[in-house]
Amino acid sequence: MKNIDLQAARDMVERYKSTRKQVIDKEHKVNDTESTWFPLDKLKEYIQNLPAEATGVRLHLGVHAPGHEDAPHQTSFAMVATVADENGNHVDAIQSDSVDAGGSLGAIVSGKDCPPMCRP
Repeated sequence: MKNIDLQAARDMVERYKSTRKQVIDKEHKVNDTESTWFPLDKLKEYIQNLPAEATGVRLHLGVHAPGHEDAPHQTSFAMVATVADENGNHVDAIQSDSVDAGGSLGAIVSGKDCPPMCRP
């Protein structure tokens, strides 16, 4: 993991909004997600409940179903724990059927997407 400065982060967000988000909004006729918020207490709980073999957490981009109650057709993130495979690669239950999805490694966390919910 690498820290970046605030201006670099702002520039990244602005590039996303002026490129990919505009294409998604136009092509899919949605006001697509700009960010996803995760409450700190839920993040801590998620991390504390990961099994010892977890090597990290991966954020997968995804799109909510058309019937989703808050953000139909909008981009979101699914957070899932990773484990090391026999080659030392970090894999998760979304990427590989060899990862046990029955326990904490298969627990998927979703946040609050903005829009539509940009304020707590």
